[in-house]
Parts: sequence; structure tokens; C-alpha cells
Amino acid sequence: MKKLKLYLDTTVWNFPFAADAPERQAITIEFFKQVKWGRFEVFASEAVRAEILRTRGERLERMLEYWDEVSPQLLEENEGIEKLARLYIQRRALPHGSGVDAVHVAYATFYGMDVLLSWNMEHLANVERRNKLIAVNLEQGYGSGLQITTPLEVIGNE
Repeated sequence: MKKLKLYLDTTVWNFPFAADAPERQAITIEFFKQVKWGRFEVFASEAVRAEILRTRGERLERMLEYWDEVSPQLLEENEGIEKLARLYIQRRALPHGSGVDAVHVAYATFYGMDVLLSWNMEHLANVERRNKLIAVNLEQGYGSGLQITTPLEVIGNE
């Protein structure tokens, strides 16, 4: 069986340490256990790493430990990603001010990920946004296969 190719946005790296959201924290910890078991192919970008590096203190150290343990494959930046991210904002698939979210979707789309994983349900992991993003992707010649969802939907019952 083919492993799912997952692009993890910054929220996924943050939630193992989100004691104020214990349910999401537990789900994310379980997700990372399954990653460590080799269930998924995991990808990220320098945009994710840059957001993580803006974290301070012990939380930053712990997030970087997870990063090192998981060792996501880093996707390279290019003009196609920048163009696609701009289009998501211009076409109102994402609101102004959500440029980093647009970059995450652009990476996942450009590199043909199966899933963009996020806990950002306002801008990314919701049906309305997903449909608008797919419309832009189709217009630009990309397929409609990208799923945008939370870790809950990929952890399964194994």
C-alpha cells in the first residue's frame, strides 16, 4: 500500500505542546507516533521551519527535537510556488493577511502532496476554503486531489 505524502504546516508541529488544547494535543502526539513508525511520508518547507524558529524558549527546543526526530523532507522554494500563493490571495481563496497559509497550500499543491495537514480550521482545514483553493488549482492546471485536513483524519485505527 502506498504511503500518504503529507505536508505538515506549522500548527501540526505546535500541537504536541499545546496543553491548553488537550484533545488536539493527544491526537497530534498519536499522529507523530505513527509518523515515527513509518506510516507516512512527511514533508515541510523552509516556510514552516521559519515559523517554528519564531517560537521562543523551551517550546522551541521541543519543537526542534520533534523536527529532528521526524526529519521531514524539505521541499525547495521556486517561482511556481510564489505565483500560486499570490493567486490564492488574489482570487480570494484565502483572505488577505494569510500569506503564509497560501504558501503552505502552494507547496503542497506544486509538489503533489496527498494531504496538507493543519489544525488551522479557519483558513485551511475547512470545506469552503478547500473548494476555493481547488478551483484555483484546477484553473492553473493542477489536479483536484489535494486534501486539506487535520491529523485526526489520517491517524486511523492501526
